[in-house]
Amino acid sequence: MRNGKGRRAGLIGLILLMVVGLIGGLAPQSVQAADEFDGLRAKWRETLTGGTSYNSADSDIAGAIAAISAKAKTNWDSMNKAPAEPNNFLWNDLTAGTRTSSQVTAGFRRIKEIALATQTYGSEYYGNTAMIADVIMALDWMNANRYNSTKASYDNWWDWQIGAPTALNDTVVLMYDYLTPTQITNYMDAVNKYLPAVNKAGANLSWQAVVVALRAVTIKDSTKLIAARDALTTLFPDVVSGDGFYADGSFIQHTYYAYTGGYGANLLVDTANLMYLLKGSTWEITNSNQSNVYQWIYKSYQPFLYKGAMMDMVRGREIVRYTSQDRDAGHFIMQGVIRLSQIAPAADALAFKQMIKAWISAETGGTTNTFYTDAPVNMILLAKAIMNDGGIMAASEPVKYAQFPAMARAVQLRPGFGFGISMFSPKILNYEAANSENAKGWYTGLGMTYLYNNDLNQYAEDFWPTVDLYRLAGTTVTTDTYVASQFNTKNWVGGTDLLGLYGTTGMEMNVTATSKNAPVTTSTLAAKKSWFLFDNEIVALGAGITSTDAKAAETIVENRKLTSAGNNALTVNGTVQSASLGWSQALTSVNTIHLAGNTSGSDIGYYFPTAPTVQAKREARTGNWKQIKTTGVTSGTNITRNYLSLALNHGGNANNQSYQYVILPGKTNAELTSYAGNPDITVLANTADVQAVKETTMNVIGANFWNDATATVDLITSNKKASVMTKETSGELEISVVDPTQANTGTIQLELNRAASGTISADAGVTVTQLSPTIKLSVNVNAAKGKAFKAKFALAPLATTVIVDNADTSGVTLVGGWAIGTQLTNKYGIDYIHDGNVSHGLKSVTMTPNLTASGTYKVYMWWPSHENRATNTQVDIVHQGITSTVTVNEQELGGQWNLLGTYDFAAGSGGYVKVRNDGANGYVTVDAVKFEPVP
Repeated sequence: MRNGKGRRAGLIGLILLMVVGLIGGLAPQSVQAADEFDGLRAKWRETLTGGTSYNSADSDIAGAIAAISAKAKTNWDSMNKAPAEPNNFLWNDLTAGTRTSSQVTAGFRRIKEIALATQTYGSEYYGNTAMIADVIMALDWMNANRYNSTKASYDNWWDWQIGAPTALNDTVVLMYDYLTPTQITNYMDAVNKYLPAVNKAGANLSWQAVVVALRAVTIKDSTKLIAARDALTTLFPDVVSGDGFYADGSFIQHTYYAYTGGYGANLLVDTANLMYLLKGSTWEITNSNQSNVYQWIYKSYQPFLYKGAMMDMVRGREIVRYTSQDRDAGHFIMQGVIRLSQIAPAADALAFKQMIKAWISAETGGTTNTFYTDAPVNMILLAKAIMNDGGIMAASEPVKYAQFPAMARAVQLRPGFGFGISMFSPKILNYEAANSENAKGWYTGLGMTYLYNNDLNQYAEDFWPTVDLYRLAGTTVTTDTYVASQFNTKNWVGGTDLLGLYGTTGMEMNVTATSKNAPVTTSTLAAKKSWFLFDNEIVALGAGITSTDAKAAETIVENRKLTSAGNNALTVNGTVQSASLGWSQALTSVNTIHLAGNTSGSDIGYYFPTAPTVQAKREARTGNWKQIKTTGVTSGTNITRNYLSLALNHGGNANNQSYQYVILPGKTNAELTSYAGNPDITVLANTADVQAVKETTMNVIGANFWNDATATVDLITSNKKASVMTKETSGELEISVVDPTQANTGTIQLELNRAASGTISADAGVTVTQLSPTIKLSVNVNAAKGKAFKAKFALAPLATTVIVDNADTSGVTLVGGWAIGTQLTNKYGIDYIHDGNVSHGLKSVTMTPNLTASGTYKVYMWWPSHENRATNTQVDIVHQGITSTVTVNEQELGGQWNLLGTYDFAAGSGGYVKVRNDGANGYVTVDAVKFEPVP
């Protein structure tokens, strides 16, 4: 048998002949497609290499090529180029491949990285015959020793069905013109052995579909290609349980975890790539549900992609991968959006390109980790084409609020900031720990809040290995106590939105729960937490905070990464605090705290309505990635970052404690002080029964009703657990209501203390049972799964007090002659009129109000009394076609409002008061009447 060195030399010679035969130069050129499969393979190859029609001197492209070359050199230099016993391995750190499947994947990835350099135009290794020979040698070695059609799989299925064949398929596409038909058959038979058909769900399905499809393209198997295509389309419809996309925009993987930015990122990219590959071919996807894929961008991805960074609260355990921090994940998703823009309908394609332009533009100057720093050449070319297209305008900064009840998340995007809330529920676990990753993610799903602004690196650049994982912003915790991965035993988790702009979210939490795998708990903490997200502020309320632990319970208002110096200005109640690392203090009677941001536009204000004591700490923290991801690609190098934390201490054995604070993103210290002096919010209730806040400038109310019992706050009454928002203007009232428990199989009965003249709109499931004197509605929330139900009402004009004076130019009708009097001092206004005590039965005065609203009114009359006045003045009150007559003694009770009676009137001028002098025994005087609505 030929030894390794001899075999390698033979391969190099053969490859030299192939190269000369193919192009007469240093690398193979594209070969004219012989059939449609060859065309598809060439199309995929260009996605890997970027083709050759580009300027390799472009700084961004040159950077990408240099990275490809450097990675290939590292792999090639460390490769054992003549593997044979006793050193029968390709790399000395991958010698456990016979028992550790991840090393099989790792081996193929390294081979692909070397192959890519040999096929990337502009790389110093482009067409390198020795490197190409070693790639082929390595492929043959892997086929003989690790991955073939007869070898049984072991360890992790993912490596055999997804990880290894993904890299192998790409390498075969790159090396196709250098491989023999026998080699291609051998490699592809191995792929088919471990993955003969797609059989998983969610992101795993999309991975598998690409593996099966690309193998089918390579060996020209139409049947398998059709099967892979059709399997992919099963991802398109919304799911109602398990892995996949939900109608509310949620994406779940591994049944229990929010994963839009993790597994969901891979699903998007793989789906987009396969749709792109097949576009225009015999196998093009024509499934009508593919329109859902384009909607995913709007509903599922755009809300969480803030200025190029993917929010960590939807990335599961991937947050502990130092090679994939939030901006890396965001860039990967952007690649999927770019790919879809190549095939989407025109309107969607333009919208996607506008998003890309906005995200890439937002990164400029704010971070060194931009899209171009980690994108492949093909994506750099496509992105630059978008950026250089003057006909494409950058998308406006998104302004929206979205609730994701299926995965217990909420997000608000406002001009200048984004805010996220991560919760857990009876269906969503508080964190995922698996494969030696994220074992300390204890509180990431227990109400952690994320504030995004112009500080683009706040959650990047080593946040997770250095932040205090016991004290994450927004959480209520037991000091220095971890919790198991568990479901929430309380089902009140969720909230509602108003106008798609503002939101109310809540979570009743109990971490004495049973963990996913065993009845393990290390805490006895319970609380009811609410967040009210208005236009410029986020109001956080907590109530019912109870614990039997001797350790103190505390709510973490903030835990913010500071500058490298750690000296961001901290101002409390107008007084600047110490900027020294290591400083900590219990700050008493706190009304305002201002924290200077790391960059322009990233200052944050905090307003405390109840002036509590706030525990503040400025500290340098050191950690490393290996502490949170113990195996695989990780790093044990210590990193130090600086933090400022703010906390509210509820004490040990906490009993029904509470808190309230307001986050004011982007405010200067002067603006914060001004706000605190005249806040835009009023806390209406903060109890274990109801938590509610009113934003006074917008007249918006958010209320969380925690119990199945009738409760009232401001104008809202609910008989069930509910999250409710209202907005009232002079003429309309809007309401939005959700069953956050997703367990109510009946209705929520609501009453609003307003009268309406009509219903403008009402969602299906909303039954309006009364419009006046209060609005009553019944909302059928059976099987609603956290959906918001909305209605809008035209308000009946508010009934106001109306006075009709004898001197008014309208509303007063005289019959007969009436004289003006001014002498009596107990008159109303400037004068009064009288009948002269003549022509009895021939004179009258009708006083007609213009009532603003129908309703019940008290009717009063004012007269100046005197001894010569009639004691039997006849007064008719005409109301809704009925005439009620009252006799008045005008010699008494003058100079005041005297009640004639209470009557129902229609709006307008259909009712009136008529004073007659029929049979009067003295002077009849008319001065003023008043119509006063009864509440």
